[in-house]
Amino acid sequence: MAIKSLETEQQISVQALIRSWEGKLTWDLLVTKIESSLGIATTRQTLDKYANIKHEYKQKKQVLRGKPVSAENQELISYLQKDVDLAEKVIQLEAQLSVAHSEIGKLHAFIQKLSSIGKTNPSVMDVFQKTLQNIESGNK
Repeated sequence: MAIKSLETEQQISVQALIRSWEGKLTWDLLVTKIESSLGIATTRQTLDKYANIKHEYKQKKQVLRGKPVSAENQELISYLQKDVDLAEKVIQLEAQLSVAHSEIGKLHAFIQKLSSIGKTNPSVMDVFQKTLQNIESGNK
C-alpha cells in the first residue's frame, strides 16, 4: 500500500534519485526505482502532488530528450559490480546533497523575509519566539 505523504527527507531522496537518473524515465519506472532503491512505497499520483518532485521530473525529462538511451554507462563498464554500486551511491548522494543545498537556500531566504516582517510586526515576532521555544523544548 502506498504512503499518502512524503517527509522532507524522502522528497529530497526522490529528487536526488531523479537528478542522478540515466536512461529512459517514466513515472512507472521511477516508482519502481524508488521502491527498490529507497524502500518507499508510493504512486505516480502521490509523486505528482509534490511541486518539487514534479519540477525535477520535468527537468530531467527535458535533459534526457534527444539523447540516445544507452544500456550501460560507458564510464562504469570497467568497474566491478561492487564498484558500480558504490559509484551509483556516490552519484545518488551528490544529487541528494545538491537538492538539500537548494532547499536550504530557499528556506533561508524565506526565514530572512519573515524576520524582516517580524521586525515591524510584534505579533509575528511573538509567534517566532513561541515556535523557537517549542522546537528547543522538543529537542531535549
